[in-house]
Amino acid sequence: MTTESTSAKKRPLLRKLLYAAAAVILLGSLLASYMYWEANHLRFSENAAPAGCVPRLSGLRILVLSDVHTNLPLLEKAAQMAEQAKPDMIVFLGDLYTDFMRATHAGDYMKQMKRLSSIAPSYACLGNHDMALLDNVERILKAGGFTLLRNSAAFITIPRLDNAEFKLVGLGDVREGDFFPDRCMSPLEFAEDSSMPTIVLCHNPKGRELLDGYRWDLMLSGHTHGGQIKLPFFSTPLLMTEGETMSSGFYPYKDKHIFVTPGIGYMGPGRFNCPPEINLITIP
Repeated sequence: MTTESTSAKKRPLLRKLLYAAAAVILLGSLLASYMYWEANHLRFSENAAPAGCVPRLSGLRILVLSDVHTNLPLLEKAAQMAEQAKPDMIVFLGDLYTDFMRATHAGDYMKQMKRLSSIAPSYACLGNHDMALLDNVERILKAGGFTLLRNSAAFITIPRLDNAEFKLVGLGDVREGDFFPDRCMSPLEFAEDSSMPTIVLCHNPKGRELLDGYRWDLMLSGHTHGGQIKLPFFSTPLLMTEGETMSSGFYPYKDKHIFVTPGIGYMGPGRFNCPPEINLITIP
């Protein structure tokens, strides 16, 4: 066999490999573009809580947002959506910034937080990324009209619901060692305020595992980003970490309930089949 004939046979194979490589690059580019597009299109979602999950607070409307991760345009969009929702209260569940990104334009974040807090009484807890930029995040939340609950509690009255009262607890982040429920929650063995409903703000839903000795009814969490990437035919989202099983929505936990929001921002390349959300929760 001559060198010329061998080269002639290799050309079709080389052409096929080049076509295949081009197809992979094209598909990869299309997928990356779609994931970026989805990650930057915020969705407003209404979620009815399970019946009886928080006693004596029927009709309470809570707007939940979390995990902005330095995405100011989506925070602005969230504020626009919140203005139409008419909640009784607003809660922010942490990770305003991403800790390895430069924290800039604090005034713009304050403006959007003020816009939110002008709609309804607003409360916040801290996320793991917030701890590296703590002074800046606390300053933005305070100037933005949010009450920061860091291992502390507030007693809330809702005039629209015949002055219904409940205890709102905000916990520090589990991963960052800033988690001290003993400072703000009632142990199960104590009868004090046992009849008052208790809602917990906890950035990481893993915090539930450390609260078995305390009285509470509903936990609101973020942190998971909904898993960010949900592949067809796979029950668990791709980017779930720490063995977490709660990605988004309501989950029963013993005799209590937990709501996990997919959040606003994201990490890495984007989102797939898991759009960013703000959530309006209604207690039935």
